[in-house]
Amino acid sequence: MLEFLVAGPVLLLLIFSTIQISLLWAGQGSVDTAAHFAAREFAQSARSDAGKAKRDALSRAMALCRRRPGVGYAKAALTSLVISREGSGRGPRAPMAGEAYRVTLKHWVELVVPFADRFLFALAPVEKARLGDRYYLVLHATRFVTVE
Repeated sequence: MLEFLVAGPVLLLLIFSTIQISLLWAGQGSVDTAAHFAAREFAQSARSDAGKAKRDALSRAMALCRRRPGVGYAKAALTSLVISREGSGRGPRAPMAGEAYRVTLKHWVELVVPFADRFLFALAPVEKARLGDRYYLVLHATRFVTVE
């Protein structure tokens, strides 16, 4: 009986942690896909209007990140997209064909599995935030793209 009282919570934590890690792994795949499509969206329309291309890329990335597994249980999510020119040193100007850009997507996800959220939050070696009793980790992906 005593062994069950000791092993029960440990086994429960292991099961819940496995569920949360699988949701994070699937979420990372969604973030990678969103970064790819956002970079593509930016590369195709950056020469005509760079501001509109950035807005379209962000909206595409947000839409894809919202469709990741486990998002139905989360209360909030934050997505940011940073598009920067490779080889800095030049002043700000309109994108030209053949220029390389770095597209970095960061998506904050809430740890939604009970009991495992505090444990994984403490162990995670990534950017993290705590808002009240909610725990958030950041998933990020970087893509390089050349303007068409």
